[in-house]
Amino acid sequence: MLSYECNLRLKITRSGLGLTQKTCRVKVVLQPIAIASLLRLPERKLTLTVRDRLTDLPLLTPVQGEIEIQHQGTCIQITARVQAIVTLTCRRCLCQFNERLPLQVSEVIWLDATKSDPKAWPLEQEVPLADLMEYLPPDGWLDVGQWLYEQISLALPSQPLCRPDCRLDWEPEDVPALDPRWASLTRFDRLG
Repeated sequence: MLSYECNLRLKITRSGLGLTQKTCRVKVVLQPIAIASLLRLPERKLTLTVRDRLTDLPLLTPVQGEIEIQHQGTCIQITARVQAIVTLTCRRCLCQFNERLPLQVSEVIWLDATKSDPKAWPLEQEVPLADLMEYLPPDGWLDVGQWLYEQISLALPSQPLCRPDCRLDWEPEDVPALDPRWASLTRFDRLG
């Protein structure tokens, strides 16, 4: 499914066609995009309308929203405003529950052919914290589906609770009395 919804106004002059409106919206299944193709778009910007299911995520509804990708010469600015309903498992009572996940994220991906090639990397290198950035080759591809998958995965709660006051529905069994054969080991516990 690839349907374009481009709002372009063309003006015919003696020198050829000219663009007067600068927006381009695309409804698309999330596929990789050639980075160089962004340079040919008005304002070097592409807006994707997303309504897609991402595999390997506990989604109840498809991801819906917009992703804006803008080529800025030496980097790509990606901004996403999406939402979905995810099915999570409570870490306390282990029941499943649904939660709305609104996501507004923006990321800059630098374009550098040498830093994006793993074959050119040294075997060992100390990397300052400021250099922990993502790089792509300028003539490479941006996998929008993978990028969105990573952003949603990072936004999922690490310790989900079905409700803030969730308690276990069962009480742990009483601890059995200590076996007399192991009683002598308890003195080590007092030493440590």
